[in-house]
Amino acid sequence: MKRLVFGSKGYEWFEVLVVAALTVMVGISVVLTLLHAGVELYHVMAIGPSRFDHDQFANVFGAFMTILIALEFNHTVLPEISSGTAVVKVRAVILVALLALARKLVLVDYHNEEYTSLVGLAVLVISATAAYWVVCRTEREDSIDLKR
Repeated sequence: MKRLVFGSKGYEWFEVLVVAALTVMVGISVVLTLLHAGVELYHVMAIGPSRFDHDQFANVFGAFMTILIALEFNHTVLPEISSGTAVVKVRAVILVALLALARKLVLVDYHNEEYTSLVGLAVLVISATAAYWVVCRTEREDSIDLKR
């Protein structure tokens, strides 16, 4: 029964509709975040670059990184869903997670953050990097085996 439901044309159309809806929603969030980044940048320029502090940097750069993460999600994960393969590529999901972790690393205020949070963040980065390496290595080995 499971195969009949998930392999049917009706379910494929459902997936296409979900991907279309996600694409529109991510597009809307990108536009809204872009407007927010523009407003934040305007506020920084209005008060003068000489008073540009860490919080203002975090607001502006955080918005920029959020836009990049959303665009990467739209570029890698959503096409994978609609590609006709049964599984979303884990590599694409881990890549987006690494971008989100990179955003956090850039924006964290290391002077005000507790060491346990920093250790946890380091463990997350190492784990995601290791997972990405394993997935890429497995994909490479699978492609070599297919060529033989």
